[in-house]
Order: sequence, then C-alpha cells, then structure tokens
Amino acid sequence: MPLPNATLLIVDDDAEIRFLVKAVLDRAGYNVLEAGDGETAIEIAETDQPDLILLDLSMPGRDGIEVATEIRSRKGSGPLLVALSARHQPSDRERALAAGCDLFLSKPCPPSRLRQTVADLLASRDTAKLASCA
Repeated sequence: MPLPNATLLIVDDDAEIRFLVKAVLDRAGYNVLEAGDGETAIEIAETDQPDLILLDLSMPGRDGIEVATEIRSRKGSGPLLVALSARHQPSDRERALAAGCDLFLSKPCPPSRLRQTVADLLASRDTAKLASCA
C-alpha cells in the first residue's frame, strides 16, 4: 500500500526504462517524477524533495554514484536512494552503497518486486520516524 503523497524520482538516461518503471509505480499510486540525467536529478531532488530516488548507475555526465554522493552531501539522510542498475558486479553494489544508496536492485527487476521493495522501504522509514517520536 503506497504511502499517501509519497513522491518518487526515477533517474535513468534510457527513456524506455523510465517509462516502464514510471508505469509500474504510477499504478501503485505514487507521485512519480523523472530525470534523464544526473544534473537534472540533483535539481529535482533539491526542489521537489522526493521521498525515494531510483538511480541508474550508468549515465553520461554525472552517473548514479556521483548523484548519490551529491545528494547525501547536501541532504544528509535525505531521501531513500535505490540503485537500479544493469551492472551486476559485487563492486558496483559496494560502490553504490558506499555512495549512500540504501539498497541495490538489479535490472531487469520484476514489477511486483519493484513495487514491494519501494513500499517496504517507505514503510520502514515511516515506522522509524514514528518510533523516534515516541
């Protein structure tokens, strides 16, 4: 069950992948934004303050690692960051997590897994916020 008003940002230089991921998450009830490059992603993260960002690691210009590092340096804990990448090497996963990503998902990711992972991450963050207020 999506969180009310949860905003997600999909960052991928491949328009077809953005379209597919957006369709899955739109149907799940999220407000979904898109960026085709790292620079735009950083601008959207600053202005729209999404709750979760799905980042491709391989993009021209600023790649997903650079974007994650920049967002973490500006926002501290900030939004949840999920690397969504066709790179499957353990070193890619390690680099993404070291840059501040909360999770690494491999492409292609089945729609049901993507929806469930996003829902679980947002719910766990919401639960952690409630626990810290108690």
